[in-house]
Amino acid sequence: MGTLGRIVLAALEAVFRLGDAVGVRGARWEWKKQNWRRLLDERVSGWENLERGVRARTRMCPECRTLVPRGDRTCGSCGASLRGVPGGGPGRLLRLLFPSVRPATTILITANVAISVLILVTWGTSERPSGLLGFLSPPGAAFYVFGEKLPLALMQGEFWRLVTANYLHGGLPHLLMNCFVLTSLGPLVEDAFGSRKFFVIYTVCGVFSMTASMLLTPHYSVGASGALFGLMGFGIVYGRFRGGSTGRLVAQHLMQWALYGVLMLFMPGIDNVAHAGGFVAGAALGLVVSPGEPRTRGGDVAWNLAFAAALLVTLGSFAAVGLTYSFHMQFVTP
Repeated sequence: MGTLGRIVLAALEAVFRLGDAVGVRGARWEWKKQNWRRLLDERVSGWENLERGVRARTRMCPECRTLVPRGDRTCGSCGASLRGVPGGGPGRLLRLLFPSVRPATTILITANVAISVLILVTWGTSERPSGLLGFLSPPGAAFYVFGEKLPLALMQGEFWRLVTANYLHGGLPHLLMNCFVLTSLGPLVEDAFGSRKFFVIYTVCGVFSMTASMLLTPHYSVGASGALFGLMGFGIVYGRFRGGSTGRLVAQHLMQWALYGVLMLFMPGIDNVAHAGGFVAGAALGLVVSPGEPRTRGGDVAWNLAFAAALLVTLGSFAAVGLTYSFHMQFVTP
């Protein structure tokens, strides 16, 4: 990057000399040359800082300020976790080029969209879409074979539906609405608590919401809104009781989202029990989960295990969809 900057600076100076040679003169020309030099110097300095950041082989411990090799996960001096501390390498380059991208939130949105597209490609759309949110809705049989929450199937041991149902959506408006809410709530939690904790919270709230729905409602259910209500409950409770003055402001903002959720009580076809179950689970987690990365090696290991468990449960649930797909096709008409 530094070499490229020097080449660009040299090219600019050549342009200036060419202008002088052909007789370009005057105070305005000199002012433009100085202004262009200043702007390009600032841009080249930014490129050089980017290069130094990407090439850096150490990073600073947030606790004792010791420089630690960028590949180490804990500080060799005080033992503090280095998760979340920026280091060099390709990851640093991606974070600098795309600062607004949150990995876990982006992956969840991608997964929701990809699964909806897969279902539409393989099953098409329903001939009789139901309700306002049912535009481009797949047939009901598609939800069954792809893992909707269905009490009868759950009672037969298909508990993986408590996970997969969170990634299915009843139509394009349903998908877009949930993805929009996830882009608002996801980064709020992920930035403050880290990607691992965010994914665990999201998964636990989603499973708890579908469990509550299974126990109290007899009909099928799909959608990420139970997990999203969990994020909402998590943010409100943590911000109100543990987040200080800033957290209370965030909680107040999230209460507005909760009020919008209350309006959904009066919409037909909405699984309000799942919403309530997710909210309660998130609120409970808001009382015990602390922000930031763990300060001890034991805490870091514990969250690694929790994240691995949530990831394995999610991937395993979708693997179960694939393994039972042919079996379930016996009971439906595509």
